[in-house]
Amino acid sequence: MRLNNQDSQKKALVFACTGAVFAAVMAASLLRGMFFAGEIYPFLTVWLALCGIFCAWGQAVSALRNDEKRDHVLKIHVVNKPALILLGCPLAIFVLYAWAGLRGPVSAQETADELLRWAFYATFALLAYVCAADRQGARLLAAIWHVTGMTLSLSALLTVCAQLKLPYAVAYTAAPEVSATGARLAGLLQYPNTFGAVMAVFLLERLFAAAFHVQRAQSRAAERGAGSKEQSGKNGTSGRRCMQRERIAHRIIEWGWSVKKGKSQRRNMQRERGNAHGIIEREWSGKKGKSQRRNMQRGRIAHRIIEWEWSSKTGTSGQRNMQRERGIAHRIIEREQSGKKRIRKLRGLCSSAGGLQLLRMLPLFPCAAALLLSESRGAWLAAALASAAALLWKRQLCMPLLLAGAAPVAAAAWLYRQLARTGLAVEPVSGLLLLAGLWGAALLGGAWLCRRRTGTAGGWLAARAALAAALWTAAGSAVLLQVSERITGPSSTVAARGLFYRDAWKLAAEAPWLGRGGGTWRSTYLAAQSRPYVGSQVHSGYLDLLLNLGGAGLAVILLLLLAAGWLVAAGAPRLLPPLLALALHSAVDFDWSYGLVWLLLFLLPALARAEKLHHAATDNSPVRPISAKSPPITGGPGRLVPFAVQHPLLRVSVVTLLCGVILALSVLSFQMMKGESLYKQAAGASHRGERISLLRQSLQWNPRQPKAAAALSRMLPEPEGSALLRKALGYTPEDAALNWELAKRAMRGNHPGTALYRVRKGEALDVFNVVKRVEAAEGMLDMSVRKLKAGDELGALQSADAGLELLREYRLLAEQEGSKGRQHNDRRFGAQKEAEGIDLRLREARAAARYLRTVMLPVKGEGTEPEVVP
Repeated sequence: MRLNNQDSQKKALVFACTGAVFAAVMAASLLRGMFFAGEIYPFLTVWLALCGIFCAWGQAVSALRNDEKRDHVLKIHVVNKPALILLGCPLAIFVLYAWAGLRGPVSAQETADELLRWAFYATFALLAYVCAADRQGARLLAAIWHVTGMTLSLSALLTVCAQLKLPYAVAYTAAPEVSATGARLAGLLQYPNTFGAVMAVFLLERLFAAAFHVQRAQSRAAERGAGSKEQSGKNGTSGRRCMQRERIAHRIIEWGWSVKKGKSQRRNMQRERGNAHGIIEREWSGKKGKSQRRNMQRGRIAHRIIEWEWSSKTGTSGQRNMQRERGIAHRIIEREQSGKKRIRKLRGLCSSAGGLQLLRMLPLFPCAAALLLSESRGAWLAAALASAAALLWKRQLCMPLLLAGAAPVAAAAWLYRQLARTGLAVEPVSGLLLLAGLWGAALLGGAWLCRRRTGTAGGWLAARAALAAALWTAAGSAVLLQVSERITGPSSTVAARGLFYRDAWKLAAEAPWLGRGGGTWRSTYLAAQSRPYVGSQVHSGYLDLLLNLGGAGLAVILLLLLAAGWLVAAGAPRLLPPLLALALHSAVDFDWSYGLVWLLLFLLPALARAEKLHHAATDNSPVRPISAKSPPITGGPGRLVPFAVQHPLLRVSVVTLLCGVILALSVLSFQMMKGESLYKQAAGASHRGERISLLRQSLQWNPRQPKAAAALSRMLPEPEGSALLRKALGYTPEDAALNWELAKRAMRGNHPGTALYRVRKGEALDVFNVVKRVEAAEGMLDMSVRKLKAGDELGALQSADAGLELLREYRLLAEQEGSKGRQHNDRRFGAQKEAEGIDLRLREARAAARYLRTVMLPVKGEGTEPEVVP
């Protein structure tokens, strides 16, 4: 009964983890990729609260168990060091952001957002890793992956072909250097470049999976043709080993079924188990020939029978599994010994294999079409480089990849050309018919090109290969002719990225080791930019992390990527191209600002682990369940390292601390969610008093919001408004909006020196802002006029001189930028006619102040009492 309870708890654990993974991926897909932090606060609140409750529940269940056989519900087995690194790096990033928050970051709000995000990523990676260890969890992870890819691709395609109402799913532009068609597909992510990168990831995963299965099917067909003589005779060394293993397994089964077991029978069974285990180990460790690979299924079954006998499990589930495997092994041995061939069964497997091949190729066309319609040159290049790197490593996949991808890519290129003529505008009925027809043609054509090779089909294979090469060439030519100007001509976006990177390197040099906290570029790029461009994102995930966390954070991320690559290459090499595409494209765009990209990055090693542990899902051969105990492994890199604390008091302390941290983060997310909600309500309020009340409540829930503090300060009188701004600057000291609000209040005051200091600081934090430059000169003019009316000629003169100096600096900067040309002048920075009028009025005010100061100066004898004549 205890075994059943433990199995039910493990199943409940697996389904809970898988459900959480599915909810996270779907939420990331539907919430615009989790790009905007304000939209994910509700989800993070619930997620972190459930993680804390789940951790506490696991500790409670563990504490109620018997002390002698105490197990840990949250115990995790890490197979090797790369897995430990993969799970530990998100926690290291979380700690670095927490330390940055304590040191005083450039933006407390952005640092708290990153803190919540990486707590989410760390728990997600852990849950995905746990799911991959179970066979059902592995299947569900694969289903989650495919559902996500189909959801993202089909929703985007239906927006174009069926006019599905999806906001900002298509990005329109009139700039030919940005889009050759004037419209680019952005999908649920609402950004074409990252959407293209994500589609490249799903396309590469399916493309290499299809190529892998085609290559394996062709190899099996060749083995069946070449191994007929070996099947009839079995006269070689391999055949003798297989027959010996079968006889041993047959004797083990007979002894297992016998009720009476004496000492001699137990000794014989133990000896035979050792012999069979040795044969299987030698066969697995050496080079496997064609007949050995064909007999691996029998070896795996015998191996599991031996391991289950060793495990001494006598529960109901263990007996059922053992009985089933014994029956399978017994039937296999009888068929092999009697020489019977099940032709009908083989035909059924062939027909089901064809259906599986169609299912494997089903997502290829929509993913390829969405990738092409995104018109992301970076995503295309990243996919090409990742594929080339993988094919250099696995050269045998070149021909299967050529066959598997020819028809889907050609159909996607045809769809791209048809939609490009109309700027992605098409009637719903004709669009759906076009989409369905091309999808069906891609499936049928791909299935025909990838059919299995027979013994005399060498000529037909060459013909299919030539046809596939022609389709690839036609597809590439059609796409390249459409976007040739964007590829060969000068690119303003590439040049702009060069400016971003140069300015980012200079900014990173200010804090090279630990960075300045979350959102460093977004908070400081207006002060660091060398040209008046618009770019709140640095367009490089690596540079963004270097700015946020310095060299330490970048080293941790690189270590994480290396560990993920190691695990994927060791577990499922076909998943390496998608991982490489993510790593490459993130270097030239801000993909890592999307939570969905990180979730996909953590899902790939989990899928690789699942495929490595449960390869029966790919080769249709049964494997040992994860719950069965394996023989002890001595040493080596594959040694299991359990995450379990044995001392009861220490275990309770660790779990309590972990639950406390997670629940505290959930509370923090809830507070930020309330603050964001109240700020949005205040923006929609019509009455001034109601707006002030809502903004005050918003800042009470989350005092780190600079936008709420700036909005509230505009409605508060002095000195309350200035005090609020100074308090908000304690959380975000270099926020341009807050500093400018203080500058405007200083210009409405009576101290020209303070006003000039605040204005210069505000302008330094937003260098190429024309409005602020003109507003600063106008503010100093108003101060000068007020001083004249109050009779303060000196203050009026100082204010006028300060205004003229600000205008002089503005004109010099405008002339300097004008000499560089209009390129990269996205903010339209230049001299304004309004500034000329302000300059004239400032000169008049200065002249008036000088005249009054000269007239009002006391002359000799002035101000003394008159002499009294006697």
